[in-house]
Amino acid sequence: MSFGSIFSRVLGVVYLIPWLMMLGSQQHQLSAQAMFNAAYTPYALFLSLGTSGFPTAISRKIAGYNAQNRYLDSQRLFKAGLLFMSISGFICGGLLFGFAPMIASGSPVTSVQATTTVIRFLTPALFILPVMSIIRGYFQGNQDMKPFGISQLIEQFIRVIGILGATYVSYRLLGRSLTVAVSLSTFATFFGAIASLVYLGWYYYQRRTQYQAQLSHSVPAAQLDLKADFITILKEALPFVFVGAGITLSQLIDQFTFKQIMLHVTTESATTIQNLFTLFAANPNKITTVIISLALAVSETTLPILAGVQHDRTKVTEVIVNNFKMLFGLIAPMIIILALLAPQINTVFFGFDVQGGHLMRWAIVVSLPLAIFTDVFTLIQALGQHRRAVTLLVVGLALKGLTQVPLVYLFHANGALLSTFIAFTTISIAGVVYLLRTSDITLKVKHSDVTTMFTVVGQFLIVALIVYGLGDRLFPVSDRVLAFIFAAIEGSLMLGIFGLLGSFYSLPSMALNLKIGRQYRQYKHFR
Repeated sequence: MSFGSIFSRVLGVVYLIPWLMMLGSQQHQLSAQAMFNAAYTPYALFLSLGTSGFPTAISRKIAGYNAQNRYLDSQRLFKAGLLFMSISGFICGGLLFGFAPMIASGSPVTSVQATTTVIRFLTPALFILPVMSIIRGYFQGNQDMKPFGISQLIEQFIRVIGILGATYVSYRLLGRSLTVAVSLSTFATFFGAIASLVYLGWYYYQRRTQYQAQLSHSVPAAQLDLKADFITILKEALPFVFVGAGITLSQLIDQFTFKQIMLHVTTESATTIQNLFTLFAANPNKITTVIISLALAVSETTLPILAGVQHDRTKVTEVIVNNFKMLFGLIAPMIIILALLAPQINTVFFGFDVQGGHLMRWAIVVSLPLAIFTDVFTLIQALGQHRRAVTLLVVGLALKGLTQVPLVYLFHANGALLSTFIAFTTISIAGVVYLLRTSDITLKVKHSDVTTMFTVVGQFLIVALIVYGLGDRLFPVSDRVLAFIFAAIEGSLMLGIFGLLGSFYSLPSMALNLKIGRQYRQYKHFR
């Protein structure tokens, strides 16, 4: 599941290089990215409303029924879930279609009509994806994680092929407009969903004998109160839906306020504002989503373990400590490397742009509190503290809204990023403090491990700054190919340095419980 989640996001970034090159001039690329992002952010929100939380909640119910040999009941619940999610998909799709003009008019784009068309081309995918999510939840409830991960990869692969193929044929061969090319690119999401659904159906057909055997040995079906079951599922799912959409809601605040603030406080044209939004929001989001997906993978690994031991304070402490060490050990070096190489990464994917590289760097730094938020709030909900998670997120979004206007007024695009950083850093710290108190980590944690990890990351940051500074001064690049070579060499060198530091301080055994690296006496003493 983790591989499918992360690799599908990586695939969703790599395709940008050929796609944007097909669109020609940099202004066309910026306009396409602005329309694409203006459509996908609200689409992600409606998708969260239609799917997030429900597959997990359904899978828990199905797993519970299966554990009691009540396979007939789990099958009935699954069929009811399919109907429920079908209705959910049509409602969410209809809402996105109906609100498309309003969303487009509030977004920082130069053509409201074109963006409305792009948004509406995403609607068909919303009809299918909720149904697909419940099928994934069914397999998950049957302790079969393979189709979940593979279906994600198939969905993304077909989507990417559709985007590139549709753009090449419509824009390069037939000479159609940029709006047509971007609209067909968003419509490719529908083909990806269809392909994934076909795979899930084929996978179920291949194992139909196994499922029939389960049904034949099942205890007789009970008189299920499906209404009560779905009310319970909704109560479990809604907090996960809201918290899971927290980052998307923050992005929507940027989308619906940035243009309006900038028009009032500057004399910049609508095109310049659209380009700024693309540089600080649309472009960096493609990179930061990989970082956040890694944090999500760490938290999803921890969630079931923590939920199972939540009544044992000692075990809760152990699980949270391991989670924090794993998150910090993986995320910190990744953010340092990507932030330093941001100008080169921006050049590789979106073309050379000094301001774009600067905004990319700060957006990657902002992804640190977003990643911590993703992990910490998942842990809080795993402990059953849904109300606390929801309350803190409301505070964070309110803080984002309150600081947005003055900070954008003062710092423009940087102000929007700073507003997000302040909001999510505040609630992430509050969440960490709660977990520290709940788990009694101050009494249990091995302080030597924490000190060592900060020492490693601090030393790595200093060395990485020196390595990047020398490389950038000696070999400045503004070409895509040269930027790729520079990023590959510098990135590999930084990874090697971090690997050596980590091995010296036994970081793999601390963060990932891997028996790699030398165990020096001074650190052995604390284990």
